[in-house]
Amino acid sequence: MFNFLMPTYYYRTVFDLPDSFWRDNGIKGVLFDIDNTLEPYATELPSDRTVTLFEILKAQGIKTAIISNNHKERVERFAAPLKAEYYYESLKPKTENVFKAIENMGLKREEVVIIGDQLFTDIWCGSRAGIRSIFVERLSDDESAFIRFKRAIEIPFVKKISRKGYGKI
Repeated sequence: MFNFLMPTYYYRTVFDLPDSFWRDNGIKGVLFDIDNTLEPYATELPSDRTVTLFEILKAQGIKTAIISNNHKERVERFAAPLKAEYYYESLKPKTENVFKAIENMGLKREEVVIIGDQLFTDIWCGSRAGIRSIFVERLSDDESAFIRFKRAIEIPFVKKISRKGYGKI
């Protein structure tokens, strides 16, 4: 019934995916959420491990973009050290910026995956766009009241996903 909230894959963090994951699954483009997916909300710039992840993806020929609901200044500042294309105020689960990113990457939908920590924004957006999705656990509990409210609604769905275990759902 709520299949649109079911990700294709589930991992603890984006850093837990093996380097071979991308090639093994035919992924040529990755759309990343920032907050609580790559870094906690309070982190202004990408950490060394995030920079390394983007370097590994680039070395493998994988294109990357940031798709965030956050404001321009936050997203622009975060994306600069990663040398990543970025889209701000995306209003996920709306798909407009996802389709722009896929077009700018010159890829097909089946070659792209979206990664995020929220079912009602990131994963639903992937479902609406017809692309694969990776759900990751949030990196920090430090969140706004609105996000905490959405997380409470997500609990039964997250429990179902976590019962399936890490990897392909």
